[in-house]
Amino acid sequence: MAQKKLQPGEVVNLYSLKTGMPEDATLALMKTSDMEAIRMVLPKGKEITEHSVDGEVSVQCLEGKTEFSIEGETNVLTSGDWLYLARNQPHSLHVLRDTILLVTILFVGPSSEEE
Repeated sequence: MAQKKLQPGEVVNLYSLKTGMPEDATLALMKTSDMEAIRMVLPKGKEITEHSVDGEVSVQCLEGKTEFSIEGETNVLTSGDWLYLARNQPHSLHVLRDTILLVTILFVGPSSEEE
């Protein structure tokens, strides 16, 4: 079953989602050919191994505490923190406390093959 995506102009509270939207699961809020917004719910202890995304990425920590490792440097994000990742920048993460992240990916601009 496909996840319900938000419609243009639709308002959603990222802390308490609308009825029918899972509050304890990762959810793609919207996706177009130019961008994607994802509400990621990550439990304490979760590890996401090093990977990269073919787009520019912003990550905002809404709740929790997570270690981001970016090219050998580790930073801790807590509620209210924000970080930016360049296109194809390798990163990994380790969740220190149950976490909710707002991840926005911009696909606009030249891909890695065109650079």
